[in-house]
Amino acid sequence: MSNSNLTNDVWDVIVVGGGMVGSATALGLGQQGMKVLLLEKQPVDLDWQENSAYQVRVSALSRASEKIIKNLKAWQGIENRRFHPFTAMHVWDEVTPGEVHFSAQDMHEDNLGYIVENNVIQASLWEQVLACENITTLIDVNIDNLVFKNNQAWLSVDNIGIFKTELLVGADGAFSKVRQMANIGLDTHDYEQCAVVGCVKTELPHEDTCWQRYTSNGPFAYLSMGNNVSSIAWYLPSDKMQWALDLPDDEFSKEIAKASDYRLGQVVEVAERGAFPLVRRHAEHYVKPNLALVGDAAHTIHPQAGQGVNLGLLDAAALVETILNAKQLNKPWGSFSVLRKYERWRRGDNALVQRSMEGFDWFFKQDMALKSYIRKPLLPLANKLTLVKNWLMGQALNGREALPKLAKSESIH
Repeated sequence: MSNSNLTNDVWDVIVVGGGMVGSATALGLGQQGMKVLLLEKQPVDLDWQENSAYQVRVSALSRASEKIIKNLKAWQGIENRRFHPFTAMHVWDEVTPGEVHFSAQDMHEDNLGYIVENNVIQASLWEQVLACENITTLIDVNIDNLVFKNNQAWLSVDNIGIFKTELLVGADGAFSKVRQMANIGLDTHDYEQCAVVGCVKTELPHEDTCWQRYTSNGPFAYLSMGNNVSSIAWYLPSDKMQWALDLPDDEFSKEIAKASDYRLGQVVEVAERGAFPLVRRHAEHYVKPNLALVGDAAHTIHPQAGQGVNLGLLDAAALVETILNAKQLNKPWGSFSVLRKYERWRRGDNALVQRSMEGFDWFFKQDMALKSYIRKPLLPLANKLTLVKNWLMGQALNGREALPKLAKSESIH
């Protein structure tokens, strides 16, 4: 299709941002017959080699996210590449003897979720995007301007021209240009922490378990992947970020083993590592007439429980369902009254999870002797309360609010 045809058309939906959440949104709409334009800055690499190096960024996919990806017909792409189910979680703290153990077996589940590299998730979704005749993609493009008129969003893209749509979806990440151009404010809180991430190989097997230890510097986690390979999430004060990145590999290995209390023995190999500052962000509004925000464009969260991408995929599924319901009732899906249903559906749940993660962070922070005193008897007690543990894990695994259809076992197809 020529660029002139692209700009002459009025698109049902334009999605800006082709990451995991943006591509899932485009796919959920395109597979249901809507005419979608997906804009992405970076080319998406679909090539895969079995011996590919492990990527720096991974996600812990919940059961709800698994169902969304399966209903979008993209799960096979993940299985064709690389993923790892984890069957247990083990949480403990540096200064008290108590530990809490979560088990899939206790919940009568096969696993508690999957650790998957972000590029694997994105590539698997993009395979389906490219196979969907209702989705047109433009790669390596930037948006220049955004205006709203005639009950449409008009998006100026590079030197190509102006694209018109009934609904513009901002899925372009934490520093969303769409959100900024739409003049939507942002509530932010700097955690004054950073996350150091990457993959390592350990002396001892991870036993398909995710291990999380709370230290005086912040949480440390091993997320189980391949044979003796784990992804790490090492949370440190912001001023230690460059120190962690600059450490020679042998020193980095020693620091990782120490932070984990040698739970998996020594670290025998390290791969590429990265780091990023941790900031809570929440858009003051998710929607305006002819505009909706999803994923990191709408909210970012402390990643210690791995809920970020899961919340974003629930956003995508809820927005897809809201739009399709409006279309079925012959309502303008870009209208504020329709989009407010999506905002009410998702904003409160996202805020609740944000604050819950901050509560965990506060409770385990080793800045007050009183908190350590309380944790000492509480953790062993919590470990014995199987019903409570299973309820908490069920909330994380399956979602809390009324689930969108895409997040349920039955497909909308």
